[in-house]
Parts: sequence; C-alpha cells; structure tokens
Amino acid sequence: AEEPYYALLLGSDAREGDTASRSDTMILARIDANKGRVTLVSIPRDTKVEIEGHGTQKINAAYAFGGASGAVEAVSEMAGVPISHYVEIHFDELEKVVDDLGGIWVDVPVSNNQTGASESISIRAGEQLMDGETALAFARERYGYLEGDFQRAENQRLVVQGIVNKIMALPPTDLPGTIQSLASSVSTDYELGDLVTLAQQFQKAYPYISIYSCMTPSTTKTINGVSYTITLEDEWKDMMELVDAGQDPTAAEVKTENTQATGSTSTDSSSDSAASKEASVQ
Repeated sequence: AEEPYYALLLGSDAREGDTASRSDTMILARIDANKGRVTLVSIPRDTKVEIEGHGTQKINAAYAFGGASGAVEAVSEMAGVPISHYVEIHFDELEKVVDDLGGIWVDVPVSNNQTGASESISIRAGEQLMDGETALAFARERYGYLEGDFQRAENQRLVVQGIVNKIMALPPTDLPGTIQSLASSVSTDYELGDLVTLAQQFQKAYPYISIYSCMTPSTTKTINGVSYTITLEDEWKDMMELVDAGQDPTAAEVKTENTQATGSTSTDSSSDSAASKEASVQ
C-alpha cells in the first residue's frame, strides 16, 4: 500500500503579454489514497520567506524565479515536509476543466458582494452547480469580500473539493478517459497512469472520502513599505503535526495576533470546519 505523500497545487493567473508569472494560488495537499483522505492547506501568496539568492521575498515569487520546482522547494522548506509531486493550472484552464466535468457543486460560504467592489459576476451564498465561468470568477474574486485574500483562498479549496467530488462520482468506466482529458489542461510531473490509479484508489473509498481544509495561521505586517503575511510559527508547527498525522488540522488551537485579520487567520475554522470534519463526499 502506498504511503501518504504531499503534492503542491499551483494556480497562476498569468494573462497574455505577462513576461513573468507569479503563482496566485498555492495549496499543499497531503494525499492518503489508502484511507481516502486529502488535506488541503492554503499557503498565502504574500507569505514572507527567504529564497536563496533572492533574500526576503513573498512566497509566490519562488515560482517566478524557479518555476514549479522553485515553488515546491519554497513550500517544502516552509512546511518542513517533502513534496513528491506538483499540479499546475492556469486560471483560464480551470474554466475548461469545470465545464468538461459538467460543472461542480460548491456550497458558497458568503456572497461576493460584501464590499460592493466585486470585479466579477454576482455569486450568492449557498449550494449551487457552478459552470466553468462561475467557478473561475469564484476562484479569482478577492475585492468583493471583507476578508479579501483569505476568503479567496478558502474559495479555491472549495473549488478543488468540488472537482474531486465530481470525479469521484463518475462511473468507474469513465474515469480513465476523464482523467486523460483533464490532464491535458494542467502541467504536472505525475504520469498519466499514476493519476488514473490514484483516482481509482480514491473511488474505492467513495463516498467515505474525507477532505480536510485549512490555512496557514498568520498575521499581516508591512515591512519597508511592503505588505507581507507573517506565519505564526508555533501554531503552524502544531497544525502541520496534525496534517502530517492525517488528522483534522482545524483542531489546532490557533490564535491571531492582528485585530484586522481576526477570523481570517484562524485556519478558517469557523467556515471550514464543517467542510473539513470527515467531509463525506456529497
């Protein structure tokens, strides 16, 4: 039986004409196919790290400097775990993936018009079937939320959950073809056969699949005019111990040091815990 391992999910929002691209989304995923369990940990893109040869940087710069392998190295060092694989998707490819699956079901935590500054189509709170265009807007939106980037990070994990749920519900005979089709929309170091096998292993556990979901405990700080997300090291260490043991990481006691970020840094436990507590796939 295969041991649990870590993979890094990368999303980049590079638009045509961009010379350098930074990864907008970084989700560290612990994958335990034998138990049908996945843990998704969002790494805030503004997280302050040291990158060899480049000094103090935001973690999303690691992708600009070293591509996917640079991002893997930076997250691996920050989390203190080895990362075996990566999957990278551009946001416009996300739209195609969701449409190819016939849409995904997402239970939207809050509507995206909290601030009146939303840049995208209106998305109400509640459970709904999203097409590719809506899922893309949901994954991109941050100005419409009071919690900005923190809400966006949770939304992106919900999109990943929605995609996993939809794949798991496919007839087993459709699985290999669907995985092959979806794989053409992502960049990854997985072999196609390994992805099919992985999906088949998870499907055996269906519908008793657990998807845990959390975010790096952090606070925000402006240093030399640059706004960074600062990892709360003690809480992060406690959380990663739970992640590494395959337990619910939202059980870690997380404090937030920054009043303006209250709630948004507490591993999203208020909104996420329901989804992460042994979230049997719908």
